[in-house]
Amino acid sequence: MSVARAERLVNLVLCLLSTRQYLSAERIRSIVPGYGDAPTEEAFFRMFERDKTELRELGVPLEVGRDVSQETPDGYRIARRDYELGDIDLEPDEAA
Repeated sequence: MSVARAERLVNLVLCLLSTRQYLSAERIRSIVPGYGDAPTEEAFFRMFERDKTELRELGVPLEVGRDVSQETPDGYRIARRDYELGDIDLEPDEAA
């Protein structure tokens, strides 16, 4: 995987973790570095689909939905409760 792609995936995860509302693909394209470099809308959507597939394969719980209060297209987010690790209980010798 190229450095640019890895960086774009990390930026996408951070973007989707930092919001409670669903972000449309167009909004994601405008705020996640790397997507704005796509020469056409079709190229962006292919790149975005590959990235979503890769995140799901890595176990990232990508949600698809839309905000009920607004008539917006489907969007994406990552719920922190589904992404974060639970509490880790270690015995004293394990913690040492």
